[in-house]
Amino acid sequence: MAGDRAMHNLARRALAIAVVEILAMLRSTEAASYTVGDSAGWSTPGNGASFYSSWASGHTFKVDDILVFNFISGQHDVAVVSESDFNSCSTGSPINLLSNPPVNYTLNSTGTTYFTCTHDSHCSEGQKLSVTIGTASGPTSSPPSTTTSPPPPPPSNSSTPSNSSTGHMYVPYLVIFTSMAISLVS
Repeated sequence: MAGDRAMHNLARRALAIAVVEILAMLRSTEAASYTVGDSAGWSTPGNGASFYSSWASGHTFKVDDILVFNFISGQHDVAVVSESDFNSCSTGSPINLLSNPPVNYTLNSTGTTYFTCTHDSHCSEGQKLSVTIGTASGPTSSPPSTTTSPPPPPPSNSSTPSNSSTGHMYVPYLVIFTSMAISLVS
């Protein structure tokens, strides 16, 4: 009888530890959403070509994070480009061209991803962004350029990371699993 009680207590402790570990794992896998450029949005930066590199240096990006590009349709777009096209501001052959705002771009692999605007001389005026995605490395910055332009119209969103609902979709299953496990050891 005493052995059964000790085994029962041990099973409950193991279950509690497993639940805490699962919750911690779910919390750490939640994606964050970042509004590119904060309130300035995605536009030709009026306060210097290093604007987007400075913005990126303040964030650490992970796989499944989402970059939100807010811009005025017809005046800007978001081109995913190669590193060489990014460095030369060559906009003729983007990997992907997204032109319907807002653009929600999911960072789906580790490494560096490069973005530019293909309109006019926006890229050479500093409207370009490079981000490094990974758990160990932080973001990279866009190379500076010497041209400036007038300040952009500010959108109303911010880049404060917000939890996406992906981690929360497992909560009902966790509750069911926990209930079943408790009933088995009771």
